[in-house]
Amino acid sequence: MERIDQMENKQKPVERETRQLIQTYNVLLKSQIYAYFAKTQRDHFVGRAFKTLEKEKQIYIHQDLEMAAINEEAFKARNVGTLQAFWVLLDIMDQKEVDQHFLASKEEYPVRIVLCGEGEIYDILYVSENEVQVTNNLFTRKMTDDCGHIVIVEKPGYIHEIRIPDVLGFCTVKEGGEIEYYRNADG
Repeated sequence: MERIDQMENKQKPVERETRQLIQTYNVLLKSQIYAYFAKTQRDHFVGRAFKTLEKEKQIYIHQDLEMAAINEEAFKARNVGTLQAFWVLLDIMDQKEVDQHFLASKEEYPVRIVLCGEGEIYDILYVSENEVQVTNNLFTRKMTDDCGHIVIVEKPGYIHEIRIPDVLGFCTVKEGGEIEYYRNADG
């Protein structure tokens, strides 16, 4: 009986955190949520958390897409840039302490995720090849605020066209979350 209580004590926080993650980002790949909890060796609780939260109608699981969402409509509105930014967030969590992370507001476009850690603020941007000019124009008007930027691109070929101050690095995200980093505009 005591063993079951110990499992319950560890299961409930994972359920709560899973719900919070999905509420924060609207839609995530199930593999991203497993990877998030693997960082604290709690990924074995995620499957049960999915089942419980779905049964209680707190989240929706799309079996074909292997995604979890806050509601059924969220699947239609899912954003490739945000999903890729979450993979980058997970990678950053392997390298440094992340105290907080959250979805950027629409007004902060093309920023997808903002994170704080080790006394610094970072953001993760997604800039498609079609958005380079718009992004450059936005950042010529924006005052910088000691926030380092990590910029996701679809392919490295157009990195040299991007004009954003305080870029820490550029990267591409492959299917499955594999990330390749590029130090600067010169590749």
